[in-house]
Amino acid sequence: MKHIASIFVIFLSIGVQAGVVELRNGDRLEGELVRVDGEHLVWKSTNFGEQWIKKTNIANIASTKPLKINGSKSACLLEKMEAEQLVYQCEKSSRIKRTSLLTIKTLVPYEDYKKGAYVHHGRLNLWGAYSRGNEVRDEWNLQSEMDFRRSDFRHVVGAEYSRSSWFYSAPQERWNTRYSLDWFLGEHWFWYNGALLGADPQRGMAKYKSLGSGAGYQFFETSASALSLKTGLAYMDERYVFPADLVGDFAPEDSFMALRLATDFRYNLPWGVGFFHNNEMLQSTEDNPNWRVKTTTGLSSMILKRIYSEFKIDYWLDNEPQPARKGKDTRMSLGVSYKW
Repeated sequence: MKHIASIFVIFLSIGVQAGVVELRNGDRLEGELVRVDGEHLVWKSTNFGEQWIKKTNIANIASTKPLKINGSKSACLLEKMEAEQLVYQCEKSSRIKRTSLLTIKTLVPYEDYKKGAYVHHGRLNLWGAYSRGNEVRDEWNLQSEMDFRRSDFRHVVGAEYSRSSWFYSAPQERWNTRYSLDWFLGEHWFWYNGALLGADPQRGMAKYKSLGSGAGYQFFETSASALSLKTGLAYMDERYVFPADLVGDFAPEDSFMALRLATDFRYNLPWGVGFFHNNEMLQSTEDNPNWRVKTTTGLSSMILKRIYSEFKIDYWLDNEPQPARKGKDTRMSLGVSYKW
C-alpha cells in the first residue's frame, strides 16, 4: 500500500500531458482527458484542441493523470482498456478494478474534481399524441428536463405540460413536475431519491404527489445494449376527481406506502435506430393492495446533430381505477427532441 501511495504522490506532483486516446478506426490523439459527458469523452488534443468523442468509438485510453471515477473518493490511475472495460487502480485499494466505459458516469481529472468540476445537460421535446382508453383525443405535449452532475451526485429537474381535446370538447390539461437526486456509490450501484407532483384528470387524478427512495443496479451497459434495475419504497398522496354520476361511497383522497420495482432496457438496432423499453410497477402495502404498472416502449433516431425523432407507446394498467374510469390506457406519440 505504501508503494501504491508513493506512485500517486509522484503523479499528483507532475503536470505534464502524457495521454493518448486510440479510436477504433486506428486514429490516435495525444493530449489529456477533460471529462466524461453523457455518451461522449471530452478530450483536449495537443494538435486539435477540445474534441468530443463518442464512447463507442474509443478503443483505448492512456493517461498518467490521477482521475476521479464513480464510487471512489480517492484518486485512481488508468492502466489500459480491455474491449469496452476500463482497467484501473485507486489510491486506497490494491485491487485492480474493471468497469465498462459506457457505464462510467463520473470521470474527470482528480485535480478538477477537488476544484468542483460539474456537468449539465438539457432536453426539450415536442410531440403529438393519439390516445384510446379512458380518453379518445389528439394532443400537443411539451416536455423539458435538465440535469446537473457534481462528483458522484446527479440532480434532475423535469416538467411536462399537455393540453388536449376530443370530439371538439373543452380542452383538458395534464401536467407534472419532478425532481430526483442520484448518488453513484460504485461502478454499478447507485442510490436514488425522487419527488413528483402533478395532475391527470382523465385518469381521475385531480392532483397527486409521491416521494420515493431506493437502490439501483446497472447490470450491463455496452455499445449494443443496457439494462438497469431500481427497487425501493414510495409514499403516494392522491386527490381524486369527483365522479359526475356517483353511485355508492366515494373516497376523495388516499395516502399509502408502496413497493416500487422498475427496469430500463435499451438495444441498438441497425441503421442508427435505438429500441428502448422501461417499466415501473407499484404495489401498495395496504391489507387490500392496489397495484399499477406503466410501460414505455419505443424507437428513436438522430435526424440532425442534437435533434432526434422518437416514436413511443405508453401503457398504463391499474387494478383499482377510479369510478367511471377504465383500468387500461394506451397512448401513442411521435415527436421531435432537441438535446444539449
